[in-house]
Amino acid sequence: MIEDSDKNWIRQAVMEEMAYCGQVSEEQLDSAIHQKINSAGNGAYMRLGEKRKLSRDIFNSIRKMDVLQDLLEDEAITEIMVNGHENIFIEKEGVLQNTGLRFSSLQKLEEIAGQIAAKGNRIVNETNPILDVRLEDGSRVNIVLPPVALEGPVITIRKFPKRALTMEKLLQFGAITKEAAGALEQLVL
Repeated sequence: MIEDSDKNWIRQAVMEEMAYCGQVSEEQLDSAIHQKINSAGNGAYMRLGEKRKLSRDIFNSIRKMDVLQDLLEDEAITEIMVNGHENIFIEKEGVLQNTGLRFSSLQKLEEIAGQIAAKGNRIVNETNPILDVRLEDGSRVNIVLPPVALEGPVITIRKFPKRALTMEKLLQFGAITKEAAGALEQLVL
């Protein structure tokens, strides 16, 4: 099993190697990650699933949104709340849950906040510590940095469902009564 320190070493080694290559494709990056994982393992046995997860984690930390990437891709999650680099919560099916995930450092969380801001062609920093922006998929993001946020950067991502809510779904969730649904239908007609 590869420790977090080994994971960080692999990530750093890949980034140093890729720094000299200029523009690097996702395939080249993936290949470099696999090579470093194999050399870091020193012939020790590692399950294929573990290797794939480690490779994906390192890839996401370099090119994507690090530990948030899998959460962003999960359609069942409606909100992601990051409160400092060690506390990441989600809302799934209306229930708040602590994910147990964490960023490797405060600096990495700050990098992700900057990356999100840059995708919206905006800047978030100590002089401009509050930002509202949208991701490519339409998700709303709110970022609050120190000195406004006391415990480190706070990021809230409100995701929207890919499919629109229907009246049947609203009834199923208990968000609306049958009477209200009937009244709304009549008003629309």
